[in-house]
Amino acid sequence: MEALVLAAGLGTRLRPLTNSRPKPLINIGGKTVIGYIIDSLKDFDEISFIVNYEREKLEEYIKEYLKLNDYNVKTRFIEQKEVNGTASAISLSPYDEFLCINGDIFFEHSLISKVLELYSKYRTNIISVKKVDDPENYGVVYKKGNDFLKIHEKEKNPSSNLANMGVYFFTEEILDAIGKIKRSQRDEYEITDALNLCKAKVLEYNGFWSDIGYFWDILNTNDFVMKKLEHKILGNIEKNVKIVPPVFIEENTVVREGSYITGPVKIGKDCKIGPNSFIRGNTVIGNKCHIGMSEVKNSIIYNKTNIPHFNYVGDSIIDENCNLGAGTMVANLRFDDKSISVEVKNKKIDSQRRKMGCIMGNNTKTGINVTIYPGRIIGSSCFIYPGKVVDKNVPDNTVLR
Repeated sequence: MEALVLAAGLGTRLRPLTNSRPKPLINIGGKTVIGYIIDSLKDFDEISFIVNYEREKLEEYIKEYLKLNDYNVKTRFIEQKEVNGTASAISLSPYDEFLCINGDIFFEHSLISKVLELYSKYRTNIISVKKVDDPENYGVVYKKGNDFLKIHEKEKNPSSNLANMGVYFFTEEILDAIGKIKRSQRDEYEITDALNLCKAKVLEYNGFWSDIGYFWDILNTNDFVMKKLEHKILGNIEKNVKIVPPVFIEENTVVREGSYITGPVKIGKDCKIGPNSFIRGNTVIGNKCHIGMSEVKNSIIYNKTNIPHFNYVGDSIIDENCNLGAGTMVANLRFDDKSISVEVKNKKIDSQRRKMGCIMGNNTKTGINVTIYPGRIIGSSCFIYPGKVVDKNVPDNTVLR
């Protein structure tokens, strides 16, 4: 059995996190999105990855991940030289029949077996769908029984609530259909146009699934993943440390006196925690981080980042090699208690989260007593001067005086 993973996209809605990495290398629960996908395909004979943006980093990571986990599956990497649509990417498939997965989604492993089971029964194209509250944000699928009728991309006021999940099984019919379609109004070759030329069966899935399109999708998916965290302490825990399971602490990490960790929390290798740190549920801390006399809650902290002195970070994503000056505070709640909107690509979008902190790009530093408003995006390689109030997004490479 062969699989095709589409991993060529630019991930512009997730910048600055995708300034330094392709979207499939986003961290959720201490593992990358592509890592979860590979886990679900470990028993396949071969996986082909369609790549473009930051392809070297992605290829290197995938090869190392397969080796580290001792997965005996062949791989090949195929460059999509022009990133001009999902259908164009699928047309590069070296297989006539294959499982196809978008490389920027998270799903439970049971989905793959269900897709393969339905294909074995009908020997036709399979489209997986899930009921959602906001179908207009996805490809909206219409069906009769389990027969596919049609699909519309981001249809306004749809009469179906079935979202296309981006997990398919394709026969050679899809490749013939792609050869017949033209560029869309977005100047792309759309998979929806090709699907509407094909016969297919629809698999309605009830398990967890997330399209990692926005920052809050990362946090929401992280919440789900952390529910299954294993309790394991491999680091050095000093006296008078309170740990409420499940907490996973990796090798060579030291948790100093007076610290309080209430799980689920995952802490990487070679970290310094405390003294007197307070780390709360659904927090993931990478390798070589320093969390001092500060509070971190429901956040993802990438490698080599320091939150050392009297800081509060809640419901946030902080990229690699950042440093928060003493007293830097991240607000994560509006005064009026309404959901927090985030400005993405010059458009304000409701995160539908009551609590949402900041997104901070890599190599950014704040001075002492900086205050960051809820839902703000701070770019990569920024310097925020002491005492500043960050009430607007901050572009990459900005010195905010």
